[in-house]
Amino acid sequence: MVERAVDRITVERTRRALPAGIALALLMPSCAGSVNSGVAVASIGRGLSTHANAVPQGAEACALHEALSARTPGTAEKPLSEACAKAVNSDLLWRRAMVVLSAYSQKLEAVASGASPETSGQLEAALTGVRGADWIDAEPGQEQAARDAVTKLVEQMAMKSEKADFDKTVKDAAPHVKTVCTGLGAYLDEQVKKFEEVGSELEKKRTARSDRRCATFDSRTICVSESVLDRVVYAISFGDLARQEANHLDARDNVAMFCAAHAKLESAAGSGTTSKDETYVTIVDAVKAVPRAEPRKQPPASAAEGSSDKPTDTGQKK
Repeated sequence: MVERAVDRITVERTRRALPAGIALALLMPSCAGSVNSGVAVASIGRGLSTHANAVPQGAEACALHEALSARTPGTAEKPLSEACAKAVNSDLLWRRAMVVLSAYSQKLEAVASGASPETSGQLEAALTGVRGADWIDAEPGQEQAARDAVTKLVEQMAMKSEKADFDKTVKDAAPHVKTVCTGLGAYLDEQVKKFEEVGSELEKKRTARSDRRCATFDSRTICVSESVLDRVVYAISFGDLARQEANHLDARDNVAMFCAAHAKLESAAGSGTTSKDETYVTIVDAVKAVPRAEPRKQPPASAAEGSSDKPTDTGQKK
């Protein structure tokens, strides 16, 4: 009875300290004989594929930036398919990288739970769609390194093993996981900043009210100010930008938690302590230590009052 009470207290403390989804993943009971630390890390990584449905959206950030950029009258404008071609390709690469990390996590969980080494990971590798070393074009540097790491990770997943060796599975995958983690986290963070910049620029243009439609008629210039529909478009754009930023922040934080947990698992695999209870605790602590994105602070009341329609003394005679 005392032991059960202690277990309930431990579970409750962990639940309160972690986000609900991650806490549930780390506290799920595993099969007898399984490596608890491996199952916990895999449970975090499996969810990364759900983020790949929504992020990254670097192509949209690029297109919005192009749309907001001031153009010199009479100059030729690049088509978006050309101006944002690199962003489109980068999105595809990093989206597939998330899918592969998720697939690797499924193999990790299978091996940790004692599944057959003959089949573990083969179906998951096939479903990633990665075929050969040049499965996508990649820019030299971080993207090229990530593409090669993804390729190696899929090859390891598809490889048959005569003996289920969990520690070897982790150690073999660790350098490739680390390479993908570094590049993926940086790319998601870059998109967060781009959507922030686009949102700020859009708000400046909205409040300036200087973007009017003008035409010449009968030697006279006629300009039309914004309409209700224009304000509705601004409102929709504001909501969409906020959603995109939140999606990227959420994905970035979950990638960071998986990468931090996997780094601890790699360290334990090197010392042969993956089955120790201390390793599980270390992984939980690593996940809790990852900084989470905080909601934006609301503007001060004085700023809101300053933007009101109340008349001011500016320009009035004393």
